[in-house]
Amino acid sequence: MDRFLVATKDWEGARAVLGPEESHHCVRVLRKIAGDRIEVFDGAGRRGRGVITDLEEGAVTVLLEEEEKAERKGPSLFLAISVTKGKAMELIIQKAVELGVDRIQPLLTENMAVRFSGEARRAKKEKWNRVAIAACKQCGQNFIPEVCSAVPFEDYLESQEGGARLLASLDGSARPLRREIAALAPDVGSVELFIGPEGDFSPSETRGALASGLRPVSFGPLVFRVETAVIYGLSVLTYELRGS
Repeated sequence: MDRFLVATKDWEGARAVLGPEESHHCVRVLRKIAGDRIEVFDGAGRRGRGVITDLEEGAVTVLLEEEEKAERKGPSLFLAISVTKGKAMELIIQKAVELGVDRIQPLLTENMAVRFSGEARRAKKEKWNRVAIAACKQCGQNFIPEVCSAVPFEDYLESQEGGARLLASLDGSARPLRREIAALAPDVGSVELFIGPEGDFSPSETRGALASGLRPVSFGPLVFRVETAVIYGLSVLTYELRGS
């Protein structure tokens, strides 16, 4: 069933009204008509299914027949990822959404293979948000993660975060991921996974991360591509921390 994002303010009892962009996609792209059944969600866990009743320009109205509110399981899961070039970043965001991440923080690191200006950062953030929304629609995820603007790695390390912060690392001091998960407090509120570019974080970045309290973790003897590391790391954390 086709899914559409509806702002929370546009849910009115048993009615939900699609905004202009979603209405255009519904009517002009997917050719929906009155009487068709669709699913809507608000990106914060709420979803409903119903029948299209009105097809006004820029405001498709849905009469909801069923509705539910999902709840998050386990600790919040954050991803801090070095910006990759081309379609790889979009793939990373898509897979992170499918694996239930709550926030994605793109990082500007020394060894990353792409450079862009402040204006490009804003454009990229908008594009990445669209990718996240599209992934939610496709996979049935009812929580849209926050996709932040790209920031320098060193600046982000200074942010005061609660919970555990894990640094995927090729350094010899890194402990196996499963051991770090086992050592987490039972009531940990959030777990953030940092993944660097191809070739890993630079030595100075690694030193700064460890000085900031990040725990270095290993994914095993093989050197993964960034996309593979994201999928592997988040899959393990989701399975171990959220029971799925």
